[in-house]
Amino acid sequence: MPDPEPTPAAAVVATGPSLSELRVPVTDLPRVHEALARALGDAGVGGQELNVLFGSGIRAVCAGCGLPVTGAELGELTVPGGEERDRALPPKLERLRLGFCPRNGCEARFFNVEITGPGRFDRGQVLARTRDILDGKSGPKLTLKPVVSPATRKATQRLALITLATLFIAFVVYRITFYWSQPIPFVQPKSPFAIEPKSMDPNQK
Repeated sequence: MPDPEPTPAAAVVATGPSLSELRVPVTDLPRVHEALARALGDAGVGGQELNVLFGSGIRAVCAGCGLPVTGAELGELTVPGGEERDRALPPKLERLRLGFCPRNGCEARFFNVEITGPGRFDRGQVLARTRDILDGKSGPKLTLKPVVSPATRKATQRLALITLATLFIAFVVYRITFYWSQPIPFVQPKSPFAIEPKSMDPNQK
């Protein structure tokens, strides 16, 4: 089933440095899952959305042969300290943990981390934040702000125009209705009680 598209109201972007590509040594792959999860959390992604993203929207690709490592495999490769470090891993992940590309004959030592799934964040800024976390830099967390979609912006502008037109029409009707008591500016209406000069008796005191 395709991933649900985010709604415009929930859409957010992050401000901060951006990274077009995140290339990490193969020895850093066991830490990539946790670093990415923290960076995405800073960008407002969590819960089921984060699980879906790691399930089908994140991968690491060998810089030499193009061998992909899925987000789920990155999660398996993440091994905490203690007894869990001795747990058995599939041969592919075991080779990665030892610092080698799993594909026979490939001597590459770097993987490119990619975010391919849709989300409410800027991929470049999330990758930059991930790199900082891997390097041990705290750095400022990503600042979020709402994003207004073009459709919402057009609807708001249309509503504003309708409101202004309605107010203008109401004003004109109001001025016409009360024309005698409140004349339109710069227009002097003729009073119904005006006395013609010719009708006045010159002898009248």
